[in-house]
Amino acid sequence: MTGMLPLAELLTGLAEETCELGQAALKLRRVFTGANPTPVTQEDAIEKFEEEIADVMLYLDEIGFSRKRVEEVKAMKLERWKERLILAGVKDRAELG
Repeated sequence: MTGMLPLAELLTGLAEETCELGQAALKLRRVFTGANPTPVTQEDAIEKFEEEIADVMLYLDEIGFSRKRVEEVKAMKLERWKERLILAGVKDRAELG
């Protein structure tokens, strides 16, 4: 696929796949919480979530990006997220519900 599609089409595909990833994440959340029942099993929801992650990663790889820069930004954002959780008094994942 490399070089077969123009950047504009790759970006369109990436946008579509990220939306599908978001939907899969929301479905997985429904499965985990049970607050809004769905016939989808946990196994199927996880499988769909992972499939959509792969689709997004495929497009990102085709588009190309600075992995070094992305890792730097991730580290900064992770630190900021931790600080916010600490300020909110959250000690572990179980407290988040």
